[in-house]
Amino acid sequence: MPEVAVDHTDEGRTAELHVGDVLVVTLPVNMLTGLHWEIASYDERSLSLIEETVIPPPSGGALGAGGTVAVFRFRTIAPAFSRLVLDLRRGREPDEEVQKFLLLLDIKE
Repeated sequence: MPEVAVDHTDEGRTAELHVGDVLVVTLPVNMLTGLHWEIASYDERSLSLIEETVIPPPSGGALGAGGTVAVFRFRTIAPAFSRLVLDLRRGREPDEEVQKFLLLLDIKE
């Protein structure tokens, strides 16, 4: 299964995928600030969430120096033109959104 990797520099862009591909979204996050990425919305008819993880920075770095990333992995399951929206949040309430990440998806057979 081919993987298509995107990151914060792809915000607002269109990712071209094929059914069966794995979409890997990697976004920076500083857990010390209480911020975390959450899935806001995606088309469950065309994408299936495989996993959602947070990877800490390599050991030996300065505390709070960054390097922590949130990784979301989705499998494409049907052709569609859809959107994936992730929210960077400070808390769990809807009004605590700090930033959005939008990716357009063009999934072909």
